[in-house]
Amino acid sequence: MNANKFRSNIQSLKDRVYDVLIIGGGITGANILWDSTLRGLKGLLVEKSDYASGTSQATSKLIHGGLRYLKNFELGLVRESLRERRILAKISPHAVETLGFFIPIYDMKTKFMLGAGMLMYDKLSYDKNKDISTDRLIPKYRSYSREEAIYEAPEISRARLRGAYLYYDYTNINPERHTTEFIFSAREQGAVARNYTQVIKIARLETGNFLVDLKDVLSGELISVESRTLVNSAGPWADYIEDMAGIKMDAKLVRSKGIHIVTRKISGNKCIVLQKRDGSHLFVIPWRNKTLIGTTDTSFNEEPDAMRVTKKEILDLIDEVNYSFGLAKLSIDDVDYFYGGLRPLVEDPGEKSDTYNASRKSEILDHKEKGLPGFFSALGGKYTTSRAVAENLVNHLTKYLGNTNVSCTTDRTPLISGRYNTLKELVDDLQKKFPEIEGEKLETIAKRYGSQAEKILKNSRRNVYSLANYEKIYEEEIEYICSNEDIVTARDFYLRRSGVGIPGLPVEEEHKKIMQKLATILSWDKAGLEEEDRVLRACYIPKET
Repeated sequence: MNANKFRSNIQSLKDRVYDVLIIGGGITGANILWDSTLRGLKGLLVEKSDYASGTSQATSKLIHGGLRYLKNFELGLVRESLRERRILAKISPHAVETLGFFIPIYDMKTKFMLGAGMLMYDKLSYDKNKDISTDRLIPKYRSYSREEAIYEAPEISRARLRGAYLYYDYTNINPERHTTEFIFSAREQGAVARNYTQVIKIARLETGNFLVDLKDVLSGELISVESRTLVNSAGPWADYIEDMAGIKMDAKLVRSKGIHIVTRKISGNKCIVLQKRDGSHLFVIPWRNKTLIGTTDTSFNEEPDAMRVTKKEILDLIDEVNYSFGLAKLSIDDVDYFYGGLRPLVEDPGEKSDTYNASRKSEILDHKEKGLPGFFSALGGKYTTSRAVAENLVNHLTKYLGNTNVSCTTDRTPLISGRYNTLKELVDDLQKKFPEIEGEKLETIAKRYGSQAEKILKNSRRNVYSLANYEKIYEEEIEYICSNEDIVTARDFYLRRSGVGIPGLPVEEEHKKIMQKLATILSWDKAGLEEEDRVLRACYIPKET
């Protein structure tokens, strides 16, 4: 693995006592760092791989209220999710886009139950558009007759079709990048974060503080850091961190495996919600000129580091799409990218349920009764509600530290990329500041980076590269990301920070140009470049030639 010339030495973490050390750089850990920093705590976040490289990179790229949770009468979770959906659109409007969800109806029982669910969902989201940018508003749901449903979505199966419902949530274009924006927003306020930094030992000092041994995964260098509190937000690896600290969880952590595929475009501009043969739901999502399809939900009982997406799982998902969505006729050659991850679900002792119907509730564990006061774990939850989970956990931190006079402000403080009102106003402002730059480029970069676009455009470059979905990435974007956002590997850049590789690997000529640009900025030698290219290509299904 190549070192990053922009990366500070791990020794820089020493010689200070942190208020909180957060283990895990997914969306929950990122939110905890952001919240604790805004409340004046000195925080350090460490992640053994890259930020958002676990569960947070394996989402369906949706910010949603959880309509299906109504079936289990989890009204509190649905209301929390709807509230957090609105807050995320408020503090990071560039990261979400309004998306319609189209549900075909094939029997009258479903029509009745879904109609009741739609009404309740609408009532629970009574404040959905409060303080929201006018280009991120959520419309009200509506119903369609059979004829209207066919007109709106001609690609759906028409046999026994009775009608349809259309409701709205958000799509999250790049949740991996969105996750890091919480981290970088906290860093701007003085927090410290390091990827590729692994916790290898946890001990408690006589003072009550924690001594944590860290390893720089790139160099192998070891150091010890001291913190007044410790937070376990390691997701599917959370029970391993508990074991390292010498305690055992009361709640059982269940790992649910989910996979997605990105294919050629097979539907219109709405997400089609289909019912699979096992009764679970399948989403056919329009996404960046491609179609994103998922997800699966199966129990995973191996070591979390052993998780891999198999060819059989991809073929099974394709088969399900072709069965449920008859006009697709997909084959494995249509799969431009695939990914998978593990959802950490909380199961109380004695509770048994399949992973699909298991609750997405979150749980905060305070380990003082285990003899480790100041050690907390954040378990379960989902991407949409991660900010609320962090607020709850940081409330515990501030109470323990005696710093309760500062309240949470993350529900109204924009992220570094969310400091603008509407996209139109942002683009208009950029046009005034950069009149020499063409409008397409201004709008593209504004959509991707929000109010961070100005920093990128200040170093305007001429080169532009084409992606597999006909989008473009500009040279200054590559330079900014590599120089400022802890990029170590090609996968960090392609699959997380920029997302340029998720619609598929760019055509060979363009891919080589992008890789050479990365090598130049990050000082990879020829062997390093070849190795990065090899590892990146392994993330794709080889295409037949």
